[in-house]
Amino acid sequence: MKFSLLILDDEPMVCNSLRRILEEEDREILTATNLKKAREVLQSEPIDLLLLDFKLDSTDGITFLKEVREDFPDLLVIMITAYGNIDIAVEAMRNGAYDFIQKKEEPDFIRYTVSRALENLRLKKEVEELRRSFQLESPLPAIVAFSQGMKRTLYLAEQFAQTDSTVLITGETGTGKNLIAHYVHLNSHRFNRPFISINCAAIPHELLESELFGYEKGAFTGAHQKGKKGLIEQANGGTLFLDEIGELSLDLQSKLLHVLERNEIYRLGAETPTTIDVRFIAATNSDLQELVDQKKFRLDLFYRLNVANIQVPPLRERKEDILPIAKQFIENFNKKFNKKVHRITVEAENFLRSYYWPGNVRELRNMIERAMLLNRSGILKMEDLSLNPIDVRCPEPPSDHAQFKVLLNPAKGENLLHLAQRQLIEQALEIAGNNRSRAARLLGIPRTSLNFYIQKYGLKE
Repeated sequence: MKFSLLILDDEPMVCNSLRRILEEEDREILTATNLKKAREVLQSEPIDLLLLDFKLDSTDGITFLKEVREDFPDLLVIMITAYGNIDIAVEAMRNGAYDFIQKKEEPDFIRYTVSRALENLRLKKEVEELRRSFQLESPLPAIVAFSQGMKRTLYLAEQFAQTDSTVLITGETGTGKNLIAHYVHLNSHRFNRPFISINCAAIPHELLESELFGYEKGAFTGAHQKGKKGLIEQANGGTLFLDEIGELSLDLQSKLLHVLERNEIYRLGAETPTTIDVRFIAATNSDLQELVDQKKFRLDLFYRLNVANIQVPPLRERKEDILPIAKQFIENFNKKFNKKVHRITVEAENFLRSYYWPGNVRELRNMIERAMLLNRSGILKMEDLSLNPIDVRCPEPPSDHAQFKVLLNPAKGENLLHLAQRQLIEQALEIAGNNRSRAARLLGIPRTSLNFYIQKYGLKE
């Protein structure tokens, strides 16, 4: 692996001296004696390490350090100076410098400092290369994110992936919560370890516990002679994805809470615990706070799961993503069905963009698949899409156009604003069938604000 180094110092003699000290076969060393030349090199060459003089003619090194850290966040920077002291070192490190050396240091020390930085970079590049190979081998489709909402979702996923914190992914059915969970795993340091997924709603309650926790030999009638590892143990070192977490029974919620807090499990029939190292990701299309209010979900488990929350926006809020996703599906189904669909008519595009998509990306995929199966012309037309059992005349749900009436006949001294607020909230709750999340969406306010007003006005659902 070859590295590119840039030395920025306004004294040519210092640049040449450092070049001689650091020159090796696996290094290309460039120099610059002013900021203009340094910026040109950074823009035109893939630089791995910048050795930056603290005292420059036109500015100080800290100011330029802030600039390059913003423009090139992956660039390693070592600050060099003839005026070294603790304050300068602390300031440099606080602003993103990898290390700090003085010009008067022995050549061996300078070589060691630079070699350590490059070895750190080598390991990082090897890990990134390995991660890319895992991502290329993954059968998961690429995530389309042209919309701001989806870009924000992926940004949060990348940030949370760098930690081992529990992640809770929320969103409507069909939005791709499982893809986001896998995305978090592939961008974490666990990317080359197991990713185990289980749908809590798809397995009967009486079987789910043994599937999650495993069992010892003879734990129950029919138990395997050698016992069995549960999915939690199978995910050891990697990630366990619990889809539809809101469907867990209260007793399993209690046992899961123990696992999250103690990092240990008890197999069915076991007397001693098994230590585990698992990153948990949970997903739900339910309102867990509402389930907590209904005593169907443990509050302490909700807090423990909701450490890092990622909300996947519904497709109707991702208008910029709809056509790219549709074209991605068309490409996939062209290969699968040996078709040659190469274009979508304007009318069909307008429909795809305007339809409400209650089933989100899953519904879009099903629609495109059916249209591709029956297509013979190579052009996806409106009539191909309208073969699906949906009402193409009503792209938006009636509930989004709910009408509110405010009747104001205040008594003397009564607050008109509060009276109107109360009536609007009561009507929204009625229209939404007492579903607070939906009522909050109708009102255009957060659910927490709705809860506050319900309590404030003493409303009863």
